[in-house]
Amino acid sequence: MRISNLGQLFNPDIRKVDGAKKNESAKAKTPSSDSTEFSSGAQRLSESKAQVNIVAAQLAAQPDVRTDKVAEVKQKIQDGYYNTPEFVDKLADKLAQEFGAKKT
Repeated sequence: MRISNLGQLFNPDIRKVDGAKKNESAKAKTPSSDSTEFSSGAQRLSESKAQVNIVAAQLAAQPDVRTDKVAEVKQKIQDGYYNTPEFVDKLADKLAQEFGAKKT
């Protein structure tokens, strides 16, 4: 009589039991439902994107040319406003401020 033959006879049954135990433990570890959590940074980013989309939509609704401003500038050109010493002084002051040569 060989004892090793007994091991071979029971070996498939033992594998079935071990396999069933592994499946049960795997099922116990698997959550019943999926869930997602976003960090506060991701939530702020999402809110910021929504705000950017709103502003972009508002800008898209604006006309490309502001006809009221164009009409105003045309009138000033016709009146010679841009050739006056008053305008030239204002322009020089703004340029000096812009380039840091003059403080406000």
